[in-house]
Amino acid sequence: MQALARAARGIPGAARPPVAVAAAGVQVQPARGIMVHVKDGNLERALAIMARKMRSSGIERLIQRRSRTHHHVKDSEKRVLARKALMQRVRSQELGRKLRDILIKKIRGQ
Repeated sequence: MQALARAARGIPGAARPPVAVAAAGVQVQPARGIMVHVKDGNLERALAIMARKMRSSGIERLIQRRSRTHHHVKDSEKRVLARKALMQRVRSQELGRKLRDILIKKIRGQ
């Protein structure tokens, strides 16, 4: 706890607070999320890289889905979305079934 107090006051000897925090019984979690390094002060390039990483990781879809839940969705749109979700599940199950059959044939040597 003393290390945390030193860090709050800005004393340079507190460069190792995770050790003190972990010793106090509090677990330290590693940083999560998307990290982008800004090289040569090129902020535009870093933002473009961050946008690409967000798109590829699916965070963008999660944000859109969360923002969509606060708005009213018409019943007809709900039906369309439910039908799309059902078709996606069916396709996924069919693909899983086909892959399982292929693996079983491979294991049996057919």
